[in-house]
Amino acid sequence: MYYEIMLNRAIRIMKGFSKEIKNELIRGVNIDSRTLKPGELFFALKGENTDGHKYAGDALRKGAVGVVVQNKTGVANEILVTDTLFALGELAHHYRNNFNLPIIAITGTNGKTTVKNLIANILSTKFRVLWTKKSYNSLIGLPLMLFEISGEEDYLVLEMGTSNPGEIKRLCAIAHPLIGVITNIGPGHLKGLGSIEGIRKEKLTLIESLPARGMGFVGPGVDGIQKSNVLRFSFDEIRDIQITETGSSFTYKETEFFTPLLGLNNVYNCFIALKVTEKLGIDIEGQKNAIRKIEPEKGRMEPIKIDGLLIINDTYNANPASMKSAIDFVSHLKRRKILILGDMLELGDESNKYHNEIGNYAREKSDVLLTLGPQAEAYGGIHFDDRDKLVTYLFRILKGEEVILVKASRAMKFEEIVKKILRRL
Repeated sequence: MYYEIMLNRAIRIMKGFSKEIKNELIRGVNIDSRTLKPGELFFALKGENTDGHKYAGDALRKGAVGVVVQNKTGVANEILVTDTLFALGELAHHYRNNFNLPIIAITGTNGKTTVKNLIANILSTKFRVLWTKKSYNSLIGLPLMLFEISGEEDYLVLEMGTSNPGEIKRLCAIAHPLIGVITNIGPGHLKGLGSIEGIRKEKLTLIESLPARGMGFVGPGVDGIQKSNVLRFSFDEIRDIQITETGSSFTYKETEFFTPLLGLNNVYNCFIALKVTEKLGIDIEGQKNAIRKIEPEKGRMEPIKIDGLLIINDTYNANPASMKSAIDFVSHLKRRKILILGDMLELGDESNKYHNEIGNYAREKSDVLLTLGPQAEAYGGIHFDDRDKLVTYLFRILKGEEVILVKASRAMKFEEIVKKILRRL
């Protein structure tokens, strides 16, 4: 933290209560007692697999100035609030408001992280830019990212994710973005958002939350927007698209661009970033150089070439649109095509329908389809209930110059399959 906040002031901001706590300077915030540093304020968050209240004592022993809790733990320097997650957001909101910093927020069913990275890298050719590290795009991650603001930045580029109604609205209330970008709208997190219409309404909250002087950018199919300060872009503006296993090229405004990012979706992601950064004063040459230098993130259409094989590690996440896009990329390569696919999670009542559709598509576009996971059996490929058995079978059928796509939702941990393949090569 670069802006000083005293503990008593933080307690008032969070509407908390504490008995006889010393008014010290907060030197940072933390939600993990294992990484906590002396002088930081610890937030005891409740998660699916753990409860931060269990570690309040550990945090104090490591030098926390206080522990923010919603259930009494009996430890010293306890700050009682109604909801620790909400309190974290309130303190982050207060911290953010001490800086006159334009924030660019990006949401969408697919491409959020890649577009965020592209915009940030392009802007960095001219400005000082801070951007979301990893996928800090949630009600936990985004507030933590705001505490990284130093006041030296020209822009902050944030990613906003959602799996339940109201989350984008809350993220906007915390961060106050000036510019909003919606990459696309498709089936994803249907379990929480209910329908495509529910997804559309949730994503549009970003545009609706922008101030009058703000600016929105939306892609094809994102309708129902009443605001006038919104730029709609059409992919018809790009042409001469070439997709290869080493990268992608396209022409925009009579200029040829190349990016090491793979697949048609990443051409679209580049185009979105070009439209946004063009409005913010980056010239064509600056844009061209930035997207040429960007590298794929680990687990996101990440190419791994070894012993003649091309492995596409796309294990970070999956939904029907991203699954189809990855399959499309592989299908155009002049190699024998092996798909290793797992469950697409959080699709709600329509999960089986989407798995059947992707299965039909995958079988048509591939030479071999291997599957793992309870829902992935609906793909209709050669199904396994064990990673080791799947990898053993894979090596029995390998000829040496295939392309292997490995993709599933994050919780399926398909990166372990990639690791097992690499160990055996």
